[in-house]
Amino acid sequence: MAFSKGRVAVAAAGGLLMLATGVGAAEAGTGASATPSFARQAESAHLTSAQTTALQADVNRYLKKMGGTQVALNKIDLDGKGEVLVALPGEARPRDFASGNGMRIAADPCLDVPGVSGNFCAYQRDNFGGSIIRMWQCNTKYYVSTWGSGGSWVNDQTRNLESRRARMYNPSGSMIYKTPRAYSSDAHGDWNPVRYVIPCG
Repeated sequence: MAFSKGRVAVAAAGGLLMLATGVGAAEAGTGASATPSFARQAESAHLTSAQTTALQADVNRYLKKMGGTQVALNKIDLDGKGEVLVALPGEARPRDFASGNGMRIAADPCLDVPGVSGNFCAYQRDNFGGSIIRMWQCNTKYYVSTWGSGGSWVNDQTRNLESRRARMYNPSGSMIYKTPRAYSSDAHGDWNPVRYVIPCG
């Protein structure tokens, strides 16, 4: 796989990045209908029953593969080592259900104020769209599964530190790409050859 000038082809023949910690407290099958606060978030955002069901199904897939705990209708806490924000099917970016204002787009620290978030952010789609996985724990593997074609990333970790270059590994465990130092990004990538990412180390 050829990588060029900050342009890592990183999308996924379906790829979810997942933390290598096993399935956490919130197991697949914990639906919004079973959690009153999540049901209220869906209602206040005027989601239809079909939208709520589809969103929860996506969240459940992430929970099953990544572990962690669902803390909002579309948000998963990866045991303090990162988080996932799941976009509503058909929408370009995740919404902010956690604050109670599910009508607006969620803040994105990697893009909104570059250079201060301390995160490596992986995006499901090109141009920093779709669901987002934020990683901030060094020496931790975040595994890739299926997202489909397209994808992008932002390295918004501590600037100019060699140790804050995310490394991407193929299924055999060989490193195939190392990002430039922060701040750097790639709006058009391909996660397909990448098995897991270690954001820093």
